[in-house]
Amino acid sequence: MTDPSTLPPPARTEEERLRFIVRASRELALLPRDTLARKARDLFLEASAFQDFSLWVIDPRTEVLYPWTLGNTPVLGRRPRIQVGQGLAGQAIAEEEAAYLPSIPASLYLADEWGGRPREDLGGVLTLPLRRDGEPLGIVVLHRTDTPPAASDIAFIAELAEQLAIAAGNARMYAEAMREKVENQLLLELGTKISGSLDSHQLLEQILDLVFQVVRYDAAGIYLVEKRTQYLKQQAIRGYEHDRTDAVRMKVGRGLIGWVVKAGRGILVPDVRADSRYVNARDETKSEMVAPIRVGNEVIGAFNLESDELDAYESEDMNLLMAFAGQAAVAIERTQLHEEVLEKRRLEEEVTIGQRIQRSFLPDGDPQVPHFDIAGANYTSELVGGDYYDFIRIAENQLGLVIGDVSGKGLAAALIMASFRASLIAEIRNNYAIRTIIAKVNRLLWESVEPDRFVTALYGVLDLEGRRLTYVNAGHNPPFLCRAGGDAFETLDATGPLLGTFDGVTYKERSVEVREGDVLVLFTDGVTEAMSETDEFFGEARLQDTIRRLRAEPAAAIVRGIRDEVTEFRQGGLDDDMTIVVVKGI
Repeated sequence: MTDPSTLPPPARTEEERLRFIVRASRELALLPRDTLARKARDLFLEASAFQDFSLWVIDPRTEVLYPWTLGNTPVLGRRPRIQVGQGLAGQAIAEEEAAYLPSIPASLYLADEWGGRPREDLGGVLTLPLRRDGEPLGIVVLHRTDTPPAASDIAFIAELAEQLAIAAGNARMYAEAMREKVENQLLLELGTKISGSLDSHQLLEQILDLVFQVVRYDAAGIYLVEKRTQYLKQQAIRGYEHDRTDAVRMKVGRGLIGWVVKAGRGILVPDVRADSRYVNARDETKSEMVAPIRVGNEVIGAFNLESDELDAYESEDMNLLMAFAGQAAVAIERTQLHEEVLEKRRLEEEVTIGQRIQRSFLPDGDPQVPHFDIAGANYTSELVGGDYYDFIRIAENQLGLVIGDVSGKGLAAALIMASFRASLIAEIRNNYAIRTIIAKVNRLLWESVEPDRFVTALYGVLDLEGRRLTYVNAGHNPPFLCRAGGDAFETLDATGPLLGTFDGVTYKERSVEVREGDVLVLFTDGVTEAMSETDEFFGEARLQDTIRRLRAEPAAAIVRGIRDEVTEFRQGGLDDDMTIVVVKGI
């Protein structure tokens, strides 16, 4: 028995054909794309003797044809593409009239155009170009028939194609309008979220969720450049196996993501296997799209989407991804600014606390002792340093002198110096020898501070009657001793290593006489390492010249004079704490 579906439709009168066209016009009107494709398939197969129906539509921006229906089946997900001029549909779309071919020439056969079916199985083919306002819109391809259509049948089907052209144009405009509406709604929603949140990680995760509603992906990531290392750091990531995420960590310039960051422009890769820049982080990935993330003119990162299908993304997808990348940039910039404000506030609080700690262990005033004029001062920079000096009464005729400097700055340096001071005073009260005191302080610091932290210090005891200073210099800047009536300087060089760097070290004591008219100047590296606008250090030679010029002045005037010289040399404020102690024999 013959299958009724393979029989040609009964001959129609002109009136029946007109009624059919009117019904088709009504049934095709205002349908969304997939519904329109199915309805058009049913109507064209009902109106003709053909058994298979395909509908291809042209993208006016790229001049690429993609199918709405292929071999009677609506196309869902990724659609194959053919270029205008390629294949049967690509050639026929340029024609004005319908055309019938009893078979497809081998030169026009493209497997993708027919869903992979062999050319021999396709039979006779009727092509019906769809035009709107004179511009190519798409093409209907009917095939598989044993009976060539009559001229009147072709004319009838061509009239049906005109109705489809109107409906398809309306459907495409509606789809574009709806897509644009959805995109705008999503971007508006994202903008609202950005304005109400300062959690950048949460916002970037939400961006990935919103993008998925309009551009499907199997893996995605948002990456930022680490300025110090120039590596790309993952901010939000989806679809990668846990043990493969390190493959995405790469430097600027490497891989598709690194290339986009360096070049500053987006890229569509239809087949990652054919692109030498691709770094495999997912075995399933076949195509990829990457957009740069900009803040002003600076590219700060990239937005990446990956698909398990070949040629998964179009130019309109890139335009949308660029829009979302712009929103990601806003979110990132907003949260970075907020974090900078918080960090600045934290630093300001740290400076305040550090300065309070520092002031708490500096002496209230200069000591008034026989035979000596002594003065000291600490001048702080904007950042809290670890400078410290003190005058400690040990006995009636003995005065302890100490000056020190902790590596680094900030609250941590102030706390280490506070610990140094507390342990030093505790050991002094035990009446140990000076070298033993410093050795015990060194052991405490070695046990309690981080390996990259240390303290330089000089501690000495000034015998007021004997005019002799006995001291230990633990890696500190050697003080300068300017003798009365001479221009040469003696230095109180180091007698042992830095404090806190080695365990079990010993220190040597030395002594020096400070006679009447002699000037001894103790200082921290903030004096000699002060830098001018031309990147020149103040240096030891300038300091010695200043001491020679001021040595006739009282101790307090010498301290102020050194400060003034350094400040004038810098032509501005201090970039490091500066501590000066002057001991003058009288």
